[in-house]
Amino acid sequence: MLQEPLNRAIHVARWVALAVVVGVISGVLSAGFIESLTWATNTRNDNTWLLLLLPLSGLLVGASYHYLGRGLERGSNLLIDEIHTHSEWVPLRLAPLVFITSVVSHLAGGSTGREGAALQIAAGATDPISKRLGLDPADRALMLITAIAGGFGSIAGVPIAGAVFALEVQRIGRVRYEALVPALVASFVGNAVVRGLGVHYTKYPHIIDVKWSPTIAWQVALFGLLAGIIALVFVRLTLFIRGAMKKYVAWSPARPLIGGVLLAILIGVCGWRDYQGFSFPLMLEAMNGATTGHFEVKLFLTALTIGTGFVGGEVIPLLATGAMAGAMFANLIGANVAVFAIVGSVAVLAGAANTPLACTFIGIELFGGNGAILFALACVAAYAASGHTGIYHAQKIVAHKSGEAIT
Repeated sequence: MLQEPLNRAIHVARWVALAVVVGVISGVLSAGFIESLTWATNTRNDNTWLLLLLPLSGLLVGASYHYLGRGLERGSNLLIDEIHTHSEWVPLRLAPLVFITSVVSHLAGGSTGREGAALQIAAGATDPISKRLGLDPADRALMLITAIAGGFGSIAGVPIAGAVFALEVQRIGRVRYEALVPALVASFVGNAVVRGLGVHYTKYPHIIDVKWSPTIAWQVALFGLLAGIIALVFVRLTLFIRGAMKKYVAWSPARPLIGGVLLAILIGVCGWRDYQGFSFPLMLEAMNGATTGHFEVKLFLTALTIGTGFVGGEVIPLLATGAMAGAMFANLIGANVAVFAIVGSVAVLAGAANTPLACTFIGIELFGGNGAILFALACVAAYAASGHTGIYHAQKIVAHKSGEAIT
């Protein structure tokens, strides 16, 4: 009579222990990654001539993947693929490869992020543990979801959103609740480790308390739809650039080399240095009421950076794109610029990543609970408008009539 509860308790305890290990590893690696990218950003800002090294950095990134990481260029999509197919183990070398090439991409000034890279670093460091433990495919999939949660929660400072993101991102239309406990544990532990090591996260402004009304409802819903379209444009443009590069440039290391040349020319000639890297200053200015940034520039440079083969991720660049788009929209309709910049940041990300629940929690954790209903409305609208095409093309779509996953 007591055997079943006892077995269940042992099962939960086992997964909590594994999740703690994953969280500690993810937190330590994320702390080092954050500090390294901060150094790269500060060094680039202090030495503007590094822009000239964008072509060389692109060649280095491309050659690293060509000779040391064949098959690993799928990035975060590799992790999602392995959750579903279990066709190959994520190699340990993925962690240092992504870590180093992301720092190189930021040092020279590509428009890229860090969250996608952090997921890969965490999975690259922990999937070999699954292999050593001899986990079966189902348990190994849960470990990968746990690694995604640990990586996202620790790199972004959003432990609840990190767990929800991991549960939501691998399937469109289904949340993997069986991984809830290990995902939450890994995400919270990873976040605690980063903070415990004295690494500081970016401080975002808190959203003001907005009085709910029919006017704000339709304004937020309308902008959510526009945010979904912006997300779709970004995804389509990135895919177009990546496809054109594969079609016309046979040697893969030459693709980010060409991308580096184009980026260096555009940034130098057009004076777009503020759009390099994360573009935190532009994003924070929008969230504080400024309308000086141009979302279309950030969108284009990020698509060019990622599409030609640079490494890092799209999350923070999409937050910046959404913030500037929200500021512009609010300025046009005479609404509060800061409020729509904050809402816009998570809405565009929700449309691009197909993760409206996670992005709602990102908004709450980063900007405060006062905006919860605004975040939810905008993220759902953006998700609806963007369709199922997203930055993670390995996501499965659940057919609601049959409950079976289809590609």
